[in-house]
Amino acid sequence: MSGRFQISFPGRREHDDPWFRVGTLDVTTSVLVPALCVVSMFVWAANPEFLDPLILWVADVRRGQVWRLISWPLANDPNLWTVLTIAMLWYFGRELERMVGRVRFAWMLLLLAVIPGLVGTGLDINQAGIRSVEIAVFCVFCMALPDVRFFGGIPAWVFAVVIVGIEVLQLLGLRESERIVLLATSLATALLCGRAFGVLTQYDWIPNLGRQPGRRSGKSKRQARRSGQTVVAGPWSGSSAADPRDQYELDALLDKISANGIDSLGRGEKARLNELSKKLRGR
Repeated sequence: MSGRFQISFPGRREHDDPWFRVGTLDVTTSVLVPALCVVSMFVWAANPEFLDPLILWVADVRRGQVWRLISWPLANDPNLWTVLTIAMLWYFGRELERMVGRVRFAWMLLLLAVIPGLVGTGLDINQAGIRSVEIAVFCVFCMALPDVRFFGGIPAWVFAVVIVGIEVLQLLGLRESERIVLLATSLATALLCGRAFGVLTQYDWIPNLGRQPGRRSGKSKRQARRSGQTVVAGPWSGSSAADPRDQYELDALLDKISANGIDSLGRGEKARLNELSKKLRGR
């Protein structure tokens, strides 16, 4: 029984490794953040005032309590919609984290808190709750895999448009049009992160703020010189042409997702999808 709750840390730090393990549970970014949101609901039930230090109160941020720019999505009151929101963040965040890695996904969530937090502070808008973060993560997932089907045939991109549209209509009805600016900020931040982290590269209209493919860092060049290797500049982005068999295998996996949804892939197939995606992008 004691081993079931034992905390351990993986010896290596690869793309798909968790931050740590509790027994057999891999605690990744997409597990940790929803878990903290669930805990916050129990804290609220004990005493709503206990969550006050997490909420982004604009006046408190301006007095120097800058941690609120990060903590406000973790302040959630218990209701059915909050539970559904947390579940969606876990499910779609898990898939997105497998595409970009736990570190990049953590950076995405951090920026989805800080940047809208700064904008909200400038507009005098108090903020709390994970809802806007979840909508942004879901939209990135739907744009990364637009042909995935929901509810028996609805394309993912259509579902994302519907959710954003309903959110905008609700804010207009509540006469909270200034929060539409925050929603737009969250979506823009998520799209920029998705493009920079390599999952939205097919959308040329999204600015690419990440490192350009094919460029080597100064550290890599120094290591190459020390090892006696020659760094040759050229117009290519990879060391060799893509193997047509890899492209065929990737297309087959994407066709399966398009026909039956991402849950139709087994654990090994999902890992292979991530591996092939990175390989064919020349990463």
